[in-house]
Amino acid sequence: MYKKIGISVLILSSSLYGGDLIKKEEFAVKLNESTITSERYEETPVIETAKNVTVLTGKEIEKRGYKNVEEALVNIPGLSFSGGNLSMRGQVPSMGSKHLVVLVDGIPQNGMDNRSFDLDFIPVEQIEKIEVVPAGGAIIYGGNATSGVINIITKEHGDKKYWGNAGLQIGSFDERKYKVNYGMNLTENLSIDAKYINTDKDGYRVYTKKESEFGEIGAKYKLKDGNIGFKYIRNERKSTGSSYLTKAQYDDDRRQNDSSYKEKIAHDTQDKYILEFNKKLSDNLSLSAVTEYREREYTYSQPRTAAYSSYHSRVKNTDSIYTNAQLKYSYAEKNHLIFGGDYSKAKVKEDGYSASGSTIYRKTYTETDYEAIGGYLLNKYSYNNFIFTQGIRVERNKFDEDETSYNTNGTFKSKKNISDSNTNTNYELTANYMFSEDTSGYISWNRVYRSPNLTEYTSWKTDKATGETASRDSQEVDTFEIGVKSLINNIYLSGALFYIKGNKEIMYDYYRDEIIDKSGSGSYYNLDGKTERIGLELASEQYFDKLTLRENFTYMHNEIVDGPYKGNDIPGVSNIVFGLGATYDITSQFTFNIESNYHGKAYLINDYYNKVPKTNSYMVTNISAKYNFENGVSLAAGIDNIFNEIYCDYITYAGTKINYSPSPERTYYISAEYKF
Repeated sequence: MYKKIGISVLILSSSLYGGDLIKKEEFAVKLNESTITSERYEETPVIETAKNVTVLTGKEIEKRGYKNVEEALVNIPGLSFSGGNLSMRGQVPSMGSKHLVVLVDGIPQNGMDNRSFDLDFIPVEQIEKIEVVPAGGAIIYGGNATSGVINIITKEHGDKKYWGNAGLQIGSFDERKYKVNYGMNLTENLSIDAKYINTDKDGYRVYTKKESEFGEIGAKYKLKDGNIGFKYIRNERKSTGSSYLTKAQYDDDRRQNDSSYKEKIAHDTQDKYILEFNKKLSDNLSLSAVTEYREREYTYSQPRTAAYSSYHSRVKNTDSIYTNAQLKYSYAEKNHLIFGGDYSKAKVKEDGYSASGSTIYRKTYTETDYEAIGGYLLNKYSYNNFIFTQGIRVERNKFDEDETSYNTNGTFKSKKNISDSNTNTNYELTANYMFSEDTSGYISWNRVYRSPNLTEYTSWKTDKATGETASRDSQEVDTFEIGVKSLINNIYLSGALFYIKGNKEIMYDYYRDEIIDKSGSGSYYNLDGKTERIGLELASEQYFDKLTLRENFTYMHNEIVDGPYKGNDIPGVSNIVFGLGATYDITSQFTFNIESNYHGKAYLINDYYNKVPKTNSYMVTNISAKYNFENGVSLAAGIDNIFNEIYCDYITYAGTKINYSPSPERTYYISAEYKF
């Protein structure tokens, strides 16, 4: 591994002195890049935010050859991936998506039933920039933002008369990707835009496949001191899964898979209707609002057998609406008060089917109503070189679920109801000090409560002896952070120290009961004890004439400090994660990029008792190159995992065995695109 690190560093530094330094003002974009995540619509320069914010622009995404959102996020300080599960600052990988809000243009993408999100539904080609805010956003977006917010902002094309692009990408495992986009300004005030993306790809494992389609049409009308916009988005995806491998299977053929999975098909379709409104009402008062209505259909098909043909074992339909509105009142220069509120409502209908002999029957029918309402107040006050913010949010969640069970002959069996409501209050205090126009330091604290979501609530820990369900409490998380951002000549630096204290943290351990009482059934539960996460995040970029170098480093000590797992590390989380990267403009039209990501050892996912040795560390290096012709045509090519690292980023402990989920080896791609 150290040889690979050395080779990567050599490549990264080979052109370090290839050109003269350019003007310092051109480097300051990193500090002055605006971020809107922390205050919903208010744009604030990175240097004035009291969080360890990372902003990745669409231009950087394109130059670095990122093919999807996951690749763009891999080298963000504090973030890590395990088997497609995104975790921020030491969250258990299987729970990470429930503590992190992913937004697209300020609209949460997390499902209302399980609070999870799907990055596959977000085309990287449409991204203007990505804002990553650790421990931020809980005042605006609630308890689901316990560990932070990722806001993905899509592109706008300004005053161009016409714009668009068409492209093709092919790669390993029969990958084929087509995309087309066309937009125009019909009048001085009215613009329209349409996009379509189609992807078809076999998986690394045999019998795995993914097909997806993305379509969008939108219109925007400019008002005096504002605008109104509408979008319709359709996402559709079909995919097959893969089985875990035993150690013997992994050593024999890590690409093998259970043949039944080629017919276990998940089909997910979403239709979104989005309305946005922004208006400056007076010199010191403005209104911003967004509403999204979403229809989602999910089906999961089981394979055919000798007794019956394939059938949908799950059919789930969700209709939901989300709206967020806020007023911003500027009561002095650089001082303002934001009043806001949001409302969510969803209805989920789900049929569960099973087979008895040659008969397929409806086993359950579930109907769930979910409702959430929140209000928040955020004040920003500037005094000399200080910037202070204070925030408070009160939110109430309510859900009601009816589940009807049926016998194999289709007759009624039983019915049960689960309902709950709770109210949480979140707080935040921050202070930012501007040492100079190029350097700032900050300190922040927030307290966030998160109640169990519907999926967690209905699968909660039950005492096997008494049949009683344990108390479902909101978890409480306090985050303390101190950090600094600075531009020193041609070097950008940022760093943060954080301490996270959790109480009654919501966990899920599938094999917890098997270890304790041999029942073999897992569940969600409030951890009977506290957790601590202590960490250091460092990031730097160095700018030269044609070369940009990047480094990031995260160290975390994550411990369960009392309860049944007292003194153990939180499983699935590496203590050390770091990344290296370089982008070199060989000419004004030809760009080369290399990027490496290292994950240190970690206890296996689900191994709360730290019973088995840690996983091996691994380091993956990707390279890419792109050439832009003057006529708008561009060609790109890349190699992922160029050193062919053999690793698993997702290994689970199953109480009596270890399950392996192999990660891909070396892969290739080429693409062509025309822009106008």
